[in-house]
Amino acid sequence: MAENNWSVDNSKLVYGVNKNDLHFLDITKDGELCLLMGEYFITFNEIIQRIKTMNGESPSYASSFTLRVPQLVTYQIKKLRAAFQHAMDELDYKGRFIGIYPVKVNQRKDCVTAVIRSDSEYGLEAGTKAELLLIKKVIESEKQRPIICNGAKDPEYLELISQCMNEGYNIAISIESVHETQLIVQRFKPKETNLILRIKPYLSVEGHWSHSTGRDSKFGLSVHDLLDVVDLLKETGFISSVQTILAHAGSQITEVESFERFGRLLTKIYAELREMGLTNLENIDFGGGLAIDYTSSQPSDFMYDYARFLVSGVQEQLTAMSDAYPPPNIMIESGRGVTALFSMVIVEALEVRSIFPNPAEGYTSHETRDDEKRTKETIRKASSLSELKEIWNRFHKQYGGLTLSGMGSIFDYEMITGILESVVRERLVELNLSSYDIDGLVRDFWRPEHIVIGNFSVFNSIADHVLVKQHFPVIPVQDLHVKPETTVRLVDITCDSDGEIAQFYRPQADRLWFTKDHRLLTTTDGRMGDGIPVGKLENVKGSCFVLALAGAYQDAIEMDHNLLGDLPDVELVLQDHGEWALSWVTGAESIEDLLKDVGYADIDVDEDPYMSD
Repeated sequence: MAENNWSVDNSKLVYGVNKNDLHFLDITKDGELCLLMGEYFITFNEIIQRIKTMNGESPSYASSFTLRVPQLVTYQIKKLRAAFQHAMDELDYKGRFIGIYPVKVNQRKDCVTAVIRSDSEYGLEAGTKAELLLIKKVIESEKQRPIICNGAKDPEYLELISQCMNEGYNIAISIESVHETQLIVQRFKPKETNLILRIKPYLSVEGHWSHSTGRDSKFGLSVHDLLDVVDLLKETGFISSVQTILAHAGSQITEVESFERFGRLLTKIYAELREMGLTNLENIDFGGGLAIDYTSSQPSDFMYDYARFLVSGVQEQLTAMSDAYPPPNIMIESGRGVTALFSMVIVEALEVRSIFPNPAEGYTSHETRDDEKRTKETIRKASSLSELKEIWNRFHKQYGGLTLSGMGSIFDYEMITGILESVVRERLVELNLSSYDIDGLVRDFWRPEHIVIGNFSVFNSIADHVLVKQHFPVIPVQDLHVKPETTVRLVDITCDSDGEIAQFYRPQADRLWFTKDHRLLTTTDGRMGDGIPVGKLENVKGSCFVLALAGAYQDAIEMDHNLLGDLPDVELVLQDHGEWALSWVTGAESIEDLLKDVGYADIDVDEDPYMSD
């Protein structure tokens, strides 16, 4: 695509903004990334400059920060409820929707309070004693909200549950083993107790954490334990205490059609348990699993599809059983789907490093210059991928010396490699091939030549990128109105080779687009590749990148690698008439506090550990 034909709409497709779960991002006509809140635009450069003006002189100031937008949590909760209401109305389903937020996904107070402000009926789920105490505090004036107590339960956890129940909190206790059942029937009274049977989901679905489901799941009752638990509950008079069954199909499930099978399976179990005497059973808790579209590649109505497949699965199974059972209420514990949009990390680019020497410097040997000319001519005559690969392998055999100067030196080898890679990429574009896949070519020719040093820690800001290879969208804040010049790798300031982001989703398009230096921007089928596109390389230093959709789990699992703690937290709220306000919630975690956490209580240094301007 010619440079003068590039438009902001092209950049929207490449970066995935202004659609699906990046609907809250947009690009101005001048190529600036902005927040789109309702009908109002707020550029990230405005946000960055205002923060610097407000707090730039603070010892806890860092040029990178985490931006929190609680109103995006509200948007997701309302969208989720509306999706289920639409599906239920369309299918004439008589059960109710009950939303539950699992606080393990993000326990921050500003996130949890955003959830409960968004919906007066929304419930909360605790997986530990500490999380129950958190919930107890945050809804002390709204004790009617449903609370689900999951997780392994010792006597102290059960005692805390009992105290909360005595104080009027609306608690349901999940049972995951025969041992837990024995502890519960010893400590609670049947008529005062609301129980949940958590069952292993005996089906396989496609998703990032699909390995955590089925018979091998660490969660829930195996079928033999389930039958033993039902017998024990009958013997002790607790059979009428069971109001809910729960199963978790996995997290980030992209095969949305599988929720129909999941709905059928749990509805069948629901009916069979009612036949076994659990006549007060009225709810099916389907857990989480709603995927976030990190690549902007899913259908735009993905959340509605999720709701409809689940509701239709329940409805179809009830119909298959001659509608002999009351439609169960459908409970959903979506955490990622509610909170992922809540946070984004704004990373300042401290410097840009080049892998190859600048061609203007020239070779140390005349022979290498002559060799470059000959090899270029050969490359430009190549007519296939395999021929290019053969030329490339032949070239590599000629070089690779370990001296710093002269024919075959490392310097000359690096210089000619960079130049010839560029010539190969140009030839590949000219060939207009239907596929560019061949062993040894993709990595060599498309891999970025420039490294951007970002003032952040991958381990603290987006730990899942390292732990489970989770993809996060990375978008420059400027120069999005021009055809990208090249691609880069964004690396952090830790001393760890895992501390970088090079992964970028190449979206599906009718034809292939390339950067100015002939690197792939789109593909015919949509796939991951290496290299974050940037508009103008010379403008990258001092600018920022946005790491979006970081609100789920990343705060809960952050790591202080190299004693790089939390970045500053900034909250943005859109007010009436388009006015917006920023709050400096906390500064960067100080070196002193980080050292205290690892046992050094006598080192006095009042500054943050990140790089200064």
